[in-house]
Amino acid sequence: MISIEFTRARAQATRDTQASLGLAPTTWVWSQKTVIQWDGEIATLDQCLADESARRTQWRNAAESWQASLDGIRALTRQVVSIGRVHFRNDAVKLLLWESVSTDAESRAGIYEQGLAARDVWQETDPAWNVSTEISVGTLSSALTDALAKQAAHSAKFTAWRRASATLTNKAQQVDVDCIAWYAEATRRFLEATPDGDFIRSSVPRTTRTDAPVGQAVLSNLVVNAGTIHFDVTAPGATRYTYLQQSPGSPAFVVVLADSPEAGLTLTAQPNGLHRFKVIGSNSGGSGAESAVAELSVSIAAAA
Repeated sequence: MISIEFTRARAQATRDTQASLGLAPTTWVWSQKTVIQWDGEIATLDQCLADESARRTQWRNAAESWQASLDGIRALTRQVVSIGRVHFRNDAVKLLLWESVSTDAESRAGIYEQGLAARDVWQETDPAWNVSTEISVGTLSSALTDALAKQAAHSAKFTAWRRASATLTNKAQQVDVDCIAWYAEATRRFLEATPDGDFIRSSVPRTTRTDAPVGQAVLSNLVVNAGTIHFDVTAPGATRYTYLQQSPGSPAFVVVLADSPEAGLTLTAQPNGLHRFKVIGSNSGGSGAESAVAELSVSIAAAA
């Protein structure tokens, strides 16, 4: 698997070395690519990197939103089925319908199907019956419709990220091939144990190690001071971290900082209430498991 970070570093080193060799007294210019063209390639690679990162953030946010919708359906389904079985206990036929609805699904598809089954039984037994003033069969129907919309948004964001990821990988491979070709020609022209030859060999990296798999992220040193929140994170093998936060009243986690080399997060002016965080570590080889959710409470007394 190609290392994007290594390719970016090698391209920059190749460009800088070529620029140096183009000066007197060497004045060697590679016939296949000028320094300006290297600048353009590196700029394009950087743009592809930024686009892939942005698309990945959008996909993760969509995934969190979809999951939050499904979590709501699961909780609502369990509540409705539990109360429905009690409410219709004196009607054997309707009770049998309610008892046929399971509420133990863990998969996304299973949670949705069980919510749909509960909605259908509700409509069959008594669509006018309400669990409470806030919960009717329409409430469950709306939640199911919302989940479908969130699923469609997730699918679109995932496709957009996959396209951006493929574009980045393709561009990195093209740049990598040019770097290899440049190095082969430069080292043929400038032999080892010569000033220029040694300069090339010491300036341009030739090999890259395969990054080890990333371990699960672990949060530590959690601190709350008035409206400021801070914590540190570690993950074996990680070189970058993506931070997600669920603010008070928010139904889903949202990425607040993506692909950061900083192994810690500080947020200021946070509102009162319970804040939940999780982190995903990554390196050029991929991402590790997300951390356990950490919860921090902000409590700031109102000014008199």
